Amino acid sequence: MLSLPPHVTARRSVFPQFFTDGAVSEEVLHALLAAANEAPSHRKTEPWRFRVYRGAGREKLLDLLRATYADWARSRVQTGTETEPWGEKLDKKFGKKINQSPVILLLSLSRDEAASVPEWEEIAAVGAAVQNLWTSLDAYDLGGYWSSPGFLCRGYGEFPGAADNERCLGLFYLGHYAMPDLPRPRGDWRDKVTWIDD
Repeated sequence: MLSLPPHVTARRSVFPQFFTDGAVSEEVLHALLAAANEAPSHRKTEPWRFRVYRGAGREKLLDLLRATYADWARSRVQTGTETEPWGEKLDKKFGKKINQSPVILLLSLSRDEAASVPEWEEIAAVGAAVQNLWTSLDAYDLGGYWSSPGFLCRGYGEFPGAADNERCLGLFYLGHYAMPDLPRPRGDWRDKVTWIDD
């Protein structure tokens, strides 16, 4: 059987606790975002959008998470669902991930206003853009991790400052890393394929 291309097998989730202090250059970020921009999209709607948080901008991301969580918690109270208030525990959890990550991308879908294609196709296009970025990381000795906190991406997260047609699809943490070689089990691809030849 033919071996898989190296950029495919190199793709892995690298969690923020494994990131080092190594800076990610502007040039590398441009290359990664250009790779993402090469993703396919039906009718060329190119629905992927990225907000790049780095340096002191990461504190603005934490502020955004706090505000979005507060809005989400209020909506849950209105439906009779109790939720834990944002406090030291959540501040520490998200603050730690953000501080450990040299760069965080907020991933979103910018829905084609003409609705020229089904929405699921545009979600798939954003996923393809993220995959392009993800499989490019290894070329720059970087790792990454896609996370979609429920309060941020609930049923399509609406977040402060987002356009009416914009929905959050998660956060992508990235940086240089030092990580042990952890197992990445995959089921056999043959169990997921049906062949129809005649």
